[in-house]
Formats: sequence, structure tokens, C-alpha cells
Amino acid sequence: EHGWAGITWPTEYGGRGATPAQSIIFGQELADFDATSGFIAASHQLVGPPLLRFGTEEQKRRYIPAMLRADELWCQMFSEPGAGSDLAALSTRAERDGDEWVVNGQKVWTSGAQHADFGILLARTDPDAPKHKGITFFVVDMRTPGIDIRPLVQATGLTHFNEVFLTDVRIPAENVGGEVHGGWAVARAPLA
Repeated sequence: EHGWAGITWPTEYGGRGATPAQSIIFGQELADFDATSGFIAASHQLVGPPLLRFGTEEQKRRYIPAMLRADELWCQMFSEPGAGSDLAALSTRAERDGDEWVVNGQKVWTSGAQHADFGILLARTDPDAPKHKGITFFVVDMRTPGIDIRPLVQATGLTHFNEVFLTDVRIPAENVGGEVHGGWAVARAPLA
């Protein structure tokens, strides 16, 4: 409630509005207590920055405060089985249908998808565009019909990662983050 999960995030979205140096100091002090926020920290590091930078004002006001409070958990759906480390080679497709986008494809290595309420998704929206273009960033409700989450069992028996299959998943047009076909810039934000 006091923004400690988002030290440098703007106060209008539930953060503290502090400096990066203050965030580092807080992290150093927190380390003395062997405290971790685990999966929630990954949501903050991988999902929050692109939403803060590229989300609409409505998306930021709706999702960021709940994310910081861990009222809603998030996952990042970027990696694909056929793309390897080449994220721009993604093949998940989104086609516009009136006020919605219809998504079909598969994501893999999606941390915590089985627990997530929402996810951020990259999908190809212009198959004829050059590789790093024609990709769009979406906010996805993980309870949407057509989403099938299958945990990947690791050698330790844990299921941190998941495959996510998307079959005719309908996403409202207002859930686009940033510009249509401008998703590569969004993808670089958490990678940086």
C-alpha cells in the first residue's frame, strides 16, 4: 500500500516516486533480512516496465497499483518453441476482427503462468512486415477462453515454467499496449 514494491515507480500508479539510488539502498537493506518477493519480483521487473512505458493511461491506472500490491499476478509470454533466443522470429499470430484481436500460437518458458491473472503477450500482427516489425504488444486476461496452460516439470520436480497454447483467444482492441505493429520497442524494455 505504501509503494515499497515499486520504489522508483510513479506515485500516481502506487509507487514511491523515489530515485534509482534510493531503490538500490532499499534493496541492500532488504537483503539483510533474507526477504524475497520471488515470482512477484519477476512480474515487477518483466511486466511493469513495459506497461509503465508503453501502456495507455487507462492500462497503467487499472493494472499497475494492483500489480505492486500483488493483488494480481502477471506473466510474460514472449518466448516460443520455434524462435529460440531470436525473439523477433515469433510466429504467434493476432488478426484483427472488429473490436478484438484473435490470437493463435504457442509460448514456452512462461514463468508462473499457472498462477497468473494477467500476462503480457507479443504476437505477429503483420506477417508481411520485416522480422522486427509487425509485432504487437497485448495485455491478456489469463482466464480468457482458448488459453491452455501446461506446466513443464523440471528435473527437481518443480513446475516454475509453462507452455501456453493460445487457440482463437479473443483480446479486446483496447488491450494493445503501445502502437499496433510497434511491439518490438515494447519487447526491448524488459530485456534492457
